[in-house]
Amino acid sequence: MATGFNIQIPPLTAYTDELSMSLISKSVLDTNLLQYTELRTGMTSGTFTINLVDADLPVSALSCGGYPGAEETVTYSQVPVTIDSLQSKTTLCPEDLRTIYQSYYMSAGTGNDFIPFEEVLSESYSKKLTKATEDYLINGFGATLGLKGQITAANGATVPAGAAAWTVSNVVEQVLDLYDSIDESVINRDDIILVCSPANYRTLVRGLVAAGLNTVSNLSASVSGNEVIEIPGTNMKAVMSSGLVGSNYAFAGPSKMIIAATGLMDELDSFRFQYSVSQDAVLFKAAWRIGVGVSEVNVFATNDLA
Repeated sequence: MATGFNIQIPPLTAYTDELSMSLISKSVLDTNLLQYTELRTGMTSGTFTINLVDADLPVSALSCGGYPGAEETVTYSQVPVTIDSLQSKTTLCPEDLRTIYQSYYMSAGTGNDFIPFEEVLSESYSKKLTKATEDYLINGFGATLGLKGQITAANGATVPAGAAAWTVSNVVEQVLDLYDSIDESVINRDDIILVCSPANYRTLVRGLVAAGLNTVSNLSASVSGNEVIEIPGTNMKAVMSSGLVGSNYAFAGPSKMIIAATGLMDELDSFRFQYSVSQDAVLFKAAWRIGVGVSEVNVFATNDLA
């Protein structure tokens, strides 16, 4: 009696090679307004003050006596800056990776006290911590105001007449109006910057080319890095900030009058992974202290847009 086998083989799914390529962290818009500010480290208190002094120089006809008191010629003032203590914590369970391709890189035993590709995760966290710092500088945190809330018309900054959202046709005039509105006492400094969103930065580049102030062939000569461009005919640099994504707000003024403060310099980009026996998981923690203030808002210009 003849016998046979009737083996049903289900359709095979298309093969996907998940192991040949290394893990790559996702792109993060990584700008760094912090490098242009006056950075103060070693701050331990929750609030510190920027101490300012303004001395008048009274001029009169020569005569004997008549010296005014110091209280009439010297003015002392303070600008408070709040420093926030921030953190980011994440729990990573190695066992959750058993069902995906990363299990290939794990040990066969049940005791896994590490995460595969930890260095790539570190790179991703590092970029996002940089962006979080940038967002803080612009937008603040909780009740603490960032630069967008500090450099305003209500606080004394100058708003040029006709301030409007930027387009390719009006952006050059809008930018130069901001430049012209910076107080004359600081306009000749070498640290004048214009801060805007990435979208408005690209509009500015297109506007400069359209106006013939920069041709495509020589545009690179006025660009420093990927997020800084020098405005032709001025001493001002345009700096894009990821903290202004989706915003038409822009400001201009001396960057060294923006005071950024932190506890330790290395806290800005350091963090650690550690294995917790009690939780049987790998824990990620980053903690840092950051604050920002403006010493003299009245010398800045802004369009004061949302």
